[in-house]
Amino acid sequence: MLKKLFKILPSQFKLQDQFIILLIFSTIIPVFIVGLYGIYSSSNILSEVAKEKMEAESTKEANKINAFLNGVSDDVLLLSKTPPIQGIIRAKENNGTDGQTNLSYNAWVGQLQILFTAMMERKPHYMQLRYIDEKGKEIVRVDSDGGNIKIISAAELQKKGDRPYFIETIKLTPGSIYVSPVDLKQENGQIETPFKPVIRYATPIVDSSGQKRGIVIANVFAKKFIDAFKEVNKQAEEENAYEGKEKFIVNQNGYYISHPLPEKEWGFEFQKEDKLDQDFPPEVTREILNKEKGFIDNGEYLFTFDRVDPSPNQPEFLVVLNKVPHKSVFAAVNSFKLVAFLIIILSLAVVLPLGFIRARQIVNLIKQLVNIISASIQQTFCGLDQQARIAGQQAASVHETTTTMDELEASCRQSTQQAKAATTAAQQALTLAEGGSQAVKETLEGMFILEKKVSAIAAQIVHLSEQANQIASISQIVSDLANQTNMLALNSSVEAVRAGEYGKGFAVVANEIRRLSDQSQKSAEKINVLVSKIQKAINSTVMVTEEGTKTVKTGLENAQKTDQAFAGVADAINYMVVNNQQISLNLKQQLDAIQQVVQAMDIINKGAQETAAGINQTKLGTEQLSDVALALKRMV
Repeated sequence: MLKKLFKILPSQFKLQDQFIILLIFSTIIPVFIVGLYGIYSSSNILSEVAKEKMEAESTKEANKINAFLNGVSDDVLLLSKTPPIQGIIRAKENNGTDGQTNLSYNAWVGQLQILFTAMMERKPHYMQLRYIDEKGKEIVRVDSDGGNIKIISAAELQKKGDRPYFIETIKLTPGSIYVSPVDLKQENGQIETPFKPVIRYATPIVDSSGQKRGIVIANVFAKKFIDAFKEVNKQAEEENAYEGKEKFIVNQNGYYISHPLPEKEWGFEFQKEDKLDQDFPPEVTREILNKEKGFIDNGEYLFTFDRVDPSPNQPEFLVVLNKVPHKSVFAAVNSFKLVAFLIIILSLAVVLPLGFIRARQIVNLIKQLVNIISASIQQTFCGLDQQARIAGQQAASVHETTTTMDELEASCRQSTQQAKAATTAAQQALTLAEGGSQAVKETLEGMFILEKKVSAIAAQIVHLSEQANQIASISQIVSDLANQTNMLALNSSVEAVRAGEYGKGFAVVANEIRRLSDQSQKSAEKINVLVSKIQKAINSTVMVTEEGTKTVKTGLENAQKTDQAFAGVADAINYMVVNNQQISLNLKQQLDAIQQVVQAMDIINKGAQETAAGINQTKLGTEQLSDVALALKRMV
């Protein structure tokens, strides 16, 4: 039903109308449900409260009546066991004198009268106390009208042997109680006025041998407990516990003993049918008269009842009955119904206009949202197409990248092998560089020795040059000395010439000296020439030595540089070996990374394909969303 309704609503009503309908339902139904639940709960609670209260009242009133009647029963049993009654019996059997006490019959009668009078003075609810013998004749009778007590004289005593209470009581076993129905007191067959409700309690009397010798009977003003019951009813009306509440006392036949309307009371005494089944449904009457106690709700009235049964062995009993109109108990519920109805009306009067305004606002907002969604869907379509193209391009790029990475992987493998080969060659070059470095070191040591020897030669040459210079100096001195000697010889020759003969020998000597001087000069010149040559040779040698020293120094420096170069080469080759090893390791790591990249590219390729598929699905979903937006737009 609801499913069909929700299918019909979108096609038959605009969204605004649907909002209003839903608003009405969402307002009325919850309030209606809460109201029904409140009424139901309140009804149950009020019913339980009324039931408990009424049952408690019925029980309390029945207990009061029972307590009153039980007191009468105890008094009657007490009177039956008093000594005056047994004295009367003994005196009557012994010709008017009690053989045990020697008291006369009349003395015992007087004591019994005194006892009855004292009882009635103490308890004024007794109307009449009597002792009737086994033949039904009244022996002692004391009457009371509730204020005045009267001892009935012997002449006024009557025979009651034909009365039902005597006949029924004399049949009982000793200690048993007869209780008469509650009725109106009659005198000489006529009902006394004003009415005097009476109930009789009687018990049989037996002598010492167990023979029945009559009965003790007490007539009790039933008005005592009836008026007390009515007084409670009047107080309840004044308290206004429940409007229209009524209380009744009925007998076992349903006749009213107590009724708010006095004319309905004592119908059985006046042959009237004013009884329970005339006023209430038969099933209510049957339940009240057949059960000990109970509670009845017939929809119109609530009833509680409790039985008063003074003598369970007899059919006579009384029922205390409370009746409360259903509407009186549930007046609060009816008020709640009215309030709930007013709340619903006020809620609708307040909520529906607000809901209508809010529905229009929501519908306008939905229209704006639908327009925005439609525009967004169009943009999304364009974006999805572009994304689909981009996804295809990405897939192609990923494929190309994957191919490139495969080639790079192969190149990397080849580079790794080449790096390993370069590492091996570098290690061999390192070994050769280390050998060359050792040879350079040995050469360097030889160059150091050569430098020292060249330096020594240079020193010797310098020393030789100095000596040659000294020789040149000495030769110059010799040459000068030869020149001077030649000059002196020349001068001597001149002087010898001048001296003549005496000077010839000196001239010869002077000539010889001049010849020797010339020879010395020539020898000095030769020595100078030789010394010049030697100096030139020495200078050449010095120059050569200096050049050699320079060359040695240059060679030494070159050897040192070569040694440093070889050391640098060795370090470079060692560094190259380490770098080649690192390059090899890096290439291996690159190879692993390339493999991971290839795997990642495969995953990206699959993701790109899935993205393309997802974009297609999104495109389909967007188309469906567009259809929904158009449908919503039509609904709005």
